[in-house]
Amino acid sequence: MKKRAIKCIFLLFSIVILAGCKTSGSINSTDLDTNIPIPRPAFEVEKERSNPDRATRISLEQYRGPIIDAHVHLDPPSDGHINDAYLKEILEVVGETGVKTIIFMPTPNEGRRHNHEIGVKQKKKLFELDRQRIGLFCGSNYITYWLHKAFRNGYKKEELNVILKRLSKDLDSNEYMGVGEIGIYHFRKHGNQKVIQYPPNFEPFLRIMKLISEKQMWLDIHAEPVDPNGKSFEEQIFGGIELLYRLNPKLKLILSHTGMTNPLNARRILLKYPNLMMNIKIEKKHQRWRNLEPVVNPEGELYEDWAKLFNEMPERFMIGTDAKFGRKSFKMKKYNKLIKQMRRMLGTLNPDAAKLIAYENAKKRLVNVDF
Repeated sequence: MKKRAIKCIFLLFSIVILAGCKTSGSINSTDLDTNIPIPRPAFEVEKERSNPDRATRISLEQYRGPIIDAHVHLDPPSDGHINDAYLKEILEVVGETGVKTIIFMPTPNEGRRHNHEIGVKQKKKLFELDRQRIGLFCGSNYITYWLHKAFRNGYKKEELNVILKRLSKDLDSNEYMGVGEIGIYHFRKHGNQKVIQYPPNFEPFLRIMKLISEKQMWLDIHAEPVDPNGKSFEEQIFGGIELLYRLNPKLKLILSHTGMTNPLNARRILLKYPNLMMNIKIEKKHQRWRNLEPVVNPEGELYEDWAKLFNEMPERFMIGTDAKFGRKSFKMKKYNKLIKQMRRMLGTLNPDAAKLIAYENAKKRLVNVDF
């Protein structure tokens, strides 16, 4: 009897020790990410891909007013040294285009770079050169890739706490307008692009979203609803958006690149979630944007269905060129071309809608400057 009692005590003690080890060690993603299921999308999802040869609207004249470019990148310097002359050249080129404010943020995959922290310093230095023309979003370099790895490999609670503490400090610093470009589903669409993939009910992601919402900051999020091979993630993404708003009704969300979905889904999303905005990217190379519903055809002409949505709901869109300064393949003159394409696109819309999309929406929500 005594032996059996001792054996039971030893077994109970072992269970307590093992439980304590798990608490202080790594956490498997499966311990947490199934606690809150992803609900069904809150609207009927149109899964048929748009016809790339459908009707377009030809621009008769360009929009000539001010622009705020609310979604731009600046890669970390490859040699680890910040080039002041290059930063000043960026400011000169931006000024030449008539862009009044340009908002820089890390790419979803920037955290993979060994020098991504130099990239943070570089963007801050650019901000210091011209605080009125430069805006910053923070976070993706230390959030997105970490979430991707944590979902696959597990993580320690201390790691998440460090990220939350840093993010809180960044958002309290008055240096940043928001958080982005956070990636959830980012597939290899061309070249050597790296994949980012984890579900929107992953507990660390939800805790980060909660903090952003509590700080009342804007979140720019990249979520590709369909991969290049045609596999749909629409249920996960649109259901994930519903989950975010159930948990954080006041969340201020910007979907990158018009949500990379068709205009019918975009309209339904905007009608359902009044705190949600979208930015507009022009992508003429459809082979680089397979299944992701570009707003223009390969000639740069705006599709009629998108034009109709922009005219009917102009208060819900902003410009976001997705320019990638600092990249070898991105020459300064390319930014001029991107802005000219945006001006042609805006010229197809009614003047009031064009002004809202070009700068008034971003000025009201993100940029507190007069021009």
